[in-house]
Amino acid sequence: MRILLSLIVFLLCLSPLVSAQNAVSKLSKPDQAKLWLAVGRLNVTDGGFCTATLIGRLHVLTAAHCIYDAETGTQVDVERLEFRAGWQGGQAEAYRKIGSIEVHPDFSFLGQTGLQRVSSDLAILRLLTPIQRPDINPFSVAQMPLKGAYVAVVSYAHDRSEAPRFHDGCRILGRKENVQVFSCEVDYGSSGAPVFRLDLGVPMIVSVISAKSTYAGQPISLGASAVEKVVILTDVASSITTDPMASRGASFLRP
Repeated sequence: MRILLSLIVFLLCLSPLVSAQNAVSKLSKPDQAKLWLAVGRLNVTDGGFCTATLIGRLHVLTAAHCIYDAETGTQVDVERLEFRAGWQGGQAEAYRKIGSIEVHPDFSFLGQTGLQRVSSDLAILRLLTPIQRPDINPFSVAQMPLKGAYVAVVSYAHDRSEAPRFHDGCRILGRKENVQVFSCEVDYGSSGAPVFRLDLGVPMIVSVISAKSTYAGQPISLGASAVEKVVILTDVASSITTDPMASRGASFLRP
């Protein structure tokens, strides 16, 4: 089925004027909340926040547009970025500053619009120091399941900035121009939120929320379908060696 997107809104910033109607549930059960401690807020000093996810002890996955200044179109300085794992109730399980950023090689903040930008809206952030806590388990990435399959999203948003919400009633509606379309309803601050498939024994990331839109009058969300091109090289070596390849730890597979 061909999916026509009536409006694409990139979730660049927080806006108190946007009303939320998210069909999601708060992570209130302790055992459920602990499962998602690797999901957190990526804070930008004086610039709002996005959602981000630990994919290695030293690496975080988020949407590329989250680390760009919407007014100037330039990348924000890494000194302005901080990842707060498991942020809830004004406190995080771990706080980490960002050391470096790798943006998907096909992404261009100024040179792309619409679906073209969404298709590669991914960035890997390398933390200055690893998160070694045994109860904060990084997530792996996986291939996208077939159309119609159910997925889940864990995200923060402008109206629920102090605790993540879990939405497991989403379905994969289809794919258009290398962009995955989901029935998940998201809002400002949800950019970078991980989309999980839950049928592999453990949750695994298959996409990252980039934008919201509408289809047939219903809210939908859009994400890159290239998450499986994220490769984890090594995180153990990166904390004990200065070898250039080992220190990267995570990267994007290139053609």
